[in-house]
This record gives sequence, structure tokens and C-alpha cells, in this order.
Amino acid sequence: MKTAKSVGRPLLFLSGTLLVATFILIVTHLVIATYDRDYLASYARHIMTRGLEVADESGKIVSKVNAIRDETCSDKFLDEIRYLSFTSVFISDIGYIRDHQLKCTAMRGRLPEPVTMSVPDAITRYGQRIWTSFSGIVDPRITADMMESKNVLLFPTPAAFRDIYVPYNGFGAVLINHRHDHVFRLFGDTAGLVRDVNEMQGFAWWHKARFTECSKRYDICVMARNTQIGLFSLSATATVFIILAALAAGGMFTFALLQYISNTRSLQNKLRMAISRDDIYINYQPFVDIDTGRVIGYEALARWKEVNGDNIPPDVFIKLAESTHQIKALTRSVVTRTLTEIAPLLRENNALFVSINITTADVTEADFRVFLEEEVDKSRLHRKQIVLEITERSTADHRLLKESLARLRDYGYRIALDDFGTGYSNLDYLSKLSFDFIKIDKIFTDSVGSQSVSFKMLKMMLEMLAQTGATIIVEGIEEQHQADFFLKEYPRIVGQGWFYGRPVDIDKITS
Repeated sequence: MKTAKSVGRPLLFLSGTLLVATFILIVTHLVIATYDRDYLASYARHIMTRGLEVADESGKIVSKVNAIRDETCSDKFLDEIRYLSFTSVFISDIGYIRDHQLKCTAMRGRLPEPVTMSVPDAITRYGQRIWTSFSGIVDPRITADMMESKNVLLFPTPAAFRDIYVPYNGFGAVLINHRHDHVFRLFGDTAGLVRDVNEMQGFAWWHKARFTECSKRYDICVMARNTQIGLFSLSATATVFIILAALAAGGMFTFALLQYISNTRSLQNKLRMAISRDDIYINYQPFVDIDTGRVIGYEALARWKEVNGDNIPPDVFIKLAESTHQIKALTRSVVTRTLTEIAPLLRENNALFVSINITTADVTEADFRVFLEEEVDKSRLHRKQIVLEITERSTADHRLLKESLARLRDYGYRIALDDFGTGYSNLDYLSKLSFDFIKIDKIFTDSVGSQSVSFKMLKMMLEMLAQTGATIIVEGIEEQHQADFFLKEYPRIVGQGWFYGRPVDIDKITS
């Protein structure tokens, strides 16, 4: 019979895979759709630009024709409009209308019989009259668009928009007037385009794109639509490939996430067992008076080695203990084991001390103070031989923390501020709380001998902290040149680091 756990994990994997794959597909669709919308806008603006070029040239030709001083439709007049027609880019022929009759054109010359113009298909907001696909005006075989302005009839060349191709299926555009009741040009799939562009909203935006823009100088607008954007614009092969890739990525991500959660939960349970079985052991690293080279105390450093021999870094299991509410039990385990192991050495030399890392929550908790008093009484050590380290990164109410630290100091314990310079409070801590020791973080020690900002900050901190009356401990001294620098420039500080001694177990210290 399958257990809930054996069924639940595959179900979680499947759900996670589908969820992540869906997210990837949505993001992919939106990215491609954004490109498609931008491309549609570029395409539509290209059409609008061409329409404006035609309108600009038309307006200039109308002005030039009306500026001709020769008699309309005379030989000289025809020569002039033929020249204008020949040099035009977008106009294939130019005619002249008087009393609603076409009298002549550049191509046909003077007409034997004037042609009466029919009612235009549209009149623009600026008074130009438009005929679309008009046939039989001079030759029944020719169908053309025409525009009349100030008695000048213009025939736009059919090739004016010929180079504007339809990129792919789903694209469509119209060049239209402001009232949307007359279409100048059609491009691609335009069935229902005007209505679609005007009304498109809601879910339609998911798989369609629209664009509209109108000229302020001419009665011209462009309306464009793409009915296949994003994933809908891809081929079936490409779509299947993307879906499979999304499922694969979703599966890998979900597997990694479930594995991480499983490992974290497993490690959490292992840590709980390690604390309860007292498997968290202690290494001790010396504090050295750098002026005399004499060891004056030790820092207790928690270490954890799993049954299989794997060492779990302190940064990992301490953060895990904090996030899983096991830090209280871990701190008590470390305090008990530390005082039990090092008490004989400290009783032999009352000048030595041991430094133990605790949290601000421990400091402010009355139960912890009772526990600490009991453990110190058992060890028969002096309170002054116990230094309690709190990190600057810890957060707590300063008033409560100040009162709690003062109470511990009244008992005889000494207090150290760890990792000074790396947290959020810095001077705020120093101005409101009192410390017997202040420890400068290794990141500043590493800068010794360089011209970095950190090295300048180190020297400023040492000068400033010297005014507090607290003993300054510099962490992370590992190289000869670092030790030489502090010995020469700041001989009254305390050093800690591999240069003076690596963390070792209690047996190696006592031997």
C-alpha cells in the first residue's frame, strides 16, 4: 500500500513542474508578444510615413500647378505639369478641373471632350475630394485612385505602396481617414480590422495586437492589427519545442527545489538530534596580547560533524538553528559543554577567560541568565572569566538590551561586541551600549597593506575605538605582515587568527 508521502512527492513534482512550465510559457509569450507589438507599431508607422510622403508631395504639386501663370491646359501649362509628373515620385499623372470637368492631364494632354467628374467617394476634413478605384475616366481599361484639391486632379501611382509587404500571416493594416469611413489603402488581412482595432480589449489582447495613429496635418490615419502574436505566431514545431523546453526546465527546477527542501528538513532534523545527543563539539581559538605574545583567553567555536564524517560549516547550521527556532537549545548546549571542558584550565589560571557567542534573545531572557548562573556555579569559575559575545548584526530593543547587559555586567560577566563594522548599527551600538571588548571583523584585517577604503576605515576605527576604553580584538590575523603592522602601530590590541593559533579541541590546549 502506498503511503501518503510516496504519493505526495510525485504529485508535488508534477504540480511544481506544470506551474513552473506555465510561468515560463507565460513569460516567453509576453516577451515574444512585446516584440510583435513593437514590430506591428514599426510596420504601421512605415505605412503612415509613406502616406504622409504621398500627401506632402501631392500638396506641393497642387501649389506648383496653381502657381503656373500660363493659361490652363495650354501647351506651356501642359509642359509644366508634365515636368511635375515626370519628376514626381508618387504621382503618375496630373490633371486640371474646371467647373467639375476634367479638361486636360499631363499624360493625355487636352481632352477632346471634357469629362464630367462624378460625385466623390469621400471628402477629407480639409476639403480634398477622393475617388477610389475609379475607371473609365480617360480609358475604360484603367482603374485608378484620384484626389482633387483646388482644381488640380492627382493620380497616385499604384507603386507608391508596392514595397510595403505583409510580413506574415495575421498582419493587416489600413490607411484611412479620421472618421474611419474611407479607406485609402489596404495591406494584408483587413477583414473586420477597423472594428477589431476600435473594440479590441480584454482577453483579445492576449493573442492579438493593435496599433492606431493619426496625422495632425492631413486627414490620414493608420490602423494595424496582428491576430497572431507571442506563442500564437510561431510554427507548430517551434511551439512544441518551447513547451517541451518549458516542461524540462520546470521539472529540473522543481526537482532541485524539492531536493533542497528535503535536504533542509533532513538537516534540520539531524541538527535537532545532534543538539539533543550533545554531538555539537567545541574548538578553542586563542586571544593573544600582541605586544607580549601571551595567550589571555580563548573563543569557544561550535563545530558539527555528521555521523558520516561530513563537517557542516558553522554559518550553515547556526543560521539553520536560528531559522528553525533551535538556537536557544544550541546556545545552552555550547555553554554547558564549553564550561565543562575549559573549567579546569581556567581554574588553574584566573587571568584566562573564555568567550562564548550568544544571541541578543539570550541576553534579554531571564531563563537564560538563571541557566548561565547555574552552569558557572557548577564550573567554579569567576564571572569575570566568562565573556559573552553578541553580534552587531543582532537586532533587539536597545533599551531592553542595555538593561539586560547591565544586569549581566553587575553579575560580573564581561561583554564583547562581535563583527564590529559589518552590521547595520555601528556607532549606534557604541553610543547606547557598554562593552568590555570590541572585535573588528576579518574583512578589515585582510585590507592591511593595501590602499583600499577598507584599510583607511580600519585605521579610523582603531583610533576611534581606542577612546571607548574597551579592549580591541582584531580578528583574522593570518599573515606575518598583518601581525607586524598591528604590533608596530597598535601594540595594545588583542589579536586572533591563524597566525597565533588555529581552532583546536580542548585536549590540544591542555597538552
